[in-house]
Amino acid sequence: MEFFNNAKSVRLKSHLDKYLVADDDEQTVRQSRNGASRKARWAVELVDGNPHVIRLKGCHGRYLTASDEAFLLGMTGKKVLQTIPDTKKDVSIEWEPIKEGYRVKLRAKGGKFLRANGATPPWRNSVTHDLPHRTATQDWVLWDVDVVDVSVLDDEYLPSNASSFNSSVHEDHSFPNSPYTPSVISSESRATSVASDRTWESSPVSRKRWPSVGTDHSWSPRNSGRQDGMEFFNKAKAVRLQSHLGKYLLADDDEQTVRQSRNGASHNARWTVEFVEGKSNRIRLKSCHGLYLTAADEPFLLGMTGKKVLQTLPEKKTDVAIEWEPVKEGLNVKLMTSEGKFLRANGGSPPWRNSVTHDVPHRMATQSWVLWGVDIVDIMVSDPDSNWGCLSPASSFSSLADDYSGSPDTGSPMIQHCESGFNSFDQVSGMEFFKNARTVRLRSIHDKYLTADSDEKNVVQDRHATHKSVRWTVEFVEGVETVIRLRSCYGKYLTASDEEHRLGMTGRKVIQTLPRKLDSSVEWEPVTDANKVLVKLKTRYGNYLRANGGLPPWRNSITHDVPSRHHDWILWTVDIVQTRPKSPPKVSEDDLSSSSFHLTSSSPVMSGIHEDPPMKSEGQLIYYYVADDDGDVNYDNDPPSFHFKEQGLEELTQKLEEETGLKDIIVCSRNLINGKLYPLRLALPPNKPTMHVVVVPSTSRAVREFEA
Repeated sequence: MEFFNNAKSVRLKSHLDKYLVADDDEQTVRQSRNGASRKARWAVELVDGNPHVIRLKGCHGRYLTASDEAFLLGMTGKKVLQTIPDTKKDVSIEWEPIKEGYRVKLRAKGGKFLRANGATPPWRNSVTHDLPHRTATQDWVLWDVDVVDVSVLDDEYLPSNASSFNSSVHEDHSFPNSPYTPSVISSESRATSVASDRTWESSPVSRKRWPSVGTDHSWSPRNSGRQDGMEFFNKAKAVRLQSHLGKYLLADDDEQTVRQSRNGASHNARWTVEFVEGKSNRIRLKSCHGLYLTAADEPFLLGMTGKKVLQTLPEKKTDVAIEWEPVKEGLNVKLMTSEGKFLRANGGSPPWRNSVTHDVPHRMATQSWVLWGVDIVDIMVSDPDSNWGCLSPASSFSSLADDYSGSPDTGSPMIQHCESGFNSFDQVSGMEFFKNARTVRLRSIHDKYLTADSDEKNVVQDRHATHKSVRWTVEFVEGVETVIRLRSCYGKYLTASDEEHRLGMTGRKVIQTLPRKLDSSVEWEPVTDANKVLVKLKTRYGNYLRANGGLPPWRNSITHDVPSRHHDWILWTVDIVQTRPKSPPKVSEDDLSSSSFHLTSSSPVMSGIHEDPPMKSEGQLIYYYVADDDGDVNYDNDPPSFHFKEQGLEELTQKLEEETGLKDIIVCSRNLINGKLYPLRLALPPNKPTMHVVVVPSTSRAVREFEA
């Protein structure tokens, strides 16, 4: 009920990202992508005497009803209709909300659930009430709830009489496929009881509106009913602003234009936040070029209402054209000018596409075009040796910030995404999950494990917890205490790639790679909350390792993304498979002596065997490294290890093949003096000392050097 207790009107969005709509025949209920339509809004009525159920009234004044009529003859699903029952005590119009994570199920009196059907006609876009009997249809009864407060709409949609829900809001069909519409939390309290014949005539929606352009703009959020959005910026040195199109506000290199771009990694997408002295509800935004975001008076196109937004350096900092008032709207923010217009991200065809103007949205389809998501950029992990020359020394933004252009070799700022629920707790380092672990398994919220696919490229989810492909070796990054690398059983690293998982979607692929140089794309920062139960793995670009659910091709896939929904999909349980033993003492050249080695060979002295007390119960401790295709070996990290109870070199080779997942390997030792690798060809020493070996795949260039 928490989804509906304070709601006057809601929109319900299905797992297919379509909205529950009341059709114009005043009988049918179906799904549609046009969430901007008045038909997608449902007035919420509470039921006297039963605080656990609600009624939903459509724009035609009819109620969402679970009928007894079969949707198709012989099928279990029954029709959901719009009806006006003889009495409001009819239980067929009552629905019980049941919370499931961040979504809700609506259960009818008969125990069945409101269900959004997919697949081919006649099922496509239909709505029934039924029980999902298959795993694939479990999420078909889950709905997202957008709370819509009609009181914040413009005068165009709210006539002074506000006679009814049907007449107070006009439908706009100009953009039927736009999924972007405002989601507004009601600021009016709901009456504790609802009269049986309640209509929208008594609603106070006509008494509270956004101001028109010609009104006095000296009013404050306190007396206007608007929510102050300064909380998004109070602790921010710099931010990124993301539009409803998933694009970022970007200061162009011509040092004049402002536009939208999907390249949120560019330093052009970062805006320094400056507070306006004497105006606690205003901010300025400075670009990387040292110029301010400015609401100009010049029309974007002649004859159109939208005006240009530019980068400028005004003569005086008191110029109100560079001042913006943040207005909170649900999880997003509007940026309002001194004239009452809003920063707007335009869509459509050129010249509107990717443009940014300031305007008042007069149509329902464009209400969400003035909504922005705020990413707070915290420059705590920037490279101190780099210098972001675009910023002036007087800027409130750190002049030591790195040029975060998106190169995988570049350090990156830590990004905190401002979403309610997503960051409802203070994030702290989750390194304690890994500091004593040599090998781990990562279990997603779907009870599936992060799995390295046998193609040695893809990463998926799988329920088989015993397979070697679910084990990931933990490596620490030298000089950075809060970041780890995860290496699969195939010797490749978990990598956040730049490749889109699906064209047009925000999620990007997570794959296995073995880069020539270990860069930030294979580095993951574990973060957790104060309870320290689950962990998130964050890339150096602010995205999170995400275990996707739903229907194929998303099911069992792994991406990295910042979730707007499904916030629990980025949570992981860490199972420690193998703990990290104490590292053996390092051997220097000064410590070399004849007693340190027990192998007889005509080759130069070889490293890797240390005199330790024999392992009577567990066997010989073997530390191993894996060479890449060029024969290079990374000796910087703590190597994985295992206990070996056999005595032969052939058995050791087989064991290493099992541990690494590689075939036809050559076991080598490294000469400390010249650093070269030499194959082990003799028997292992009889006293079972601790050994450090290097595994060389048969495909490596180093093999040709052995044969030369």
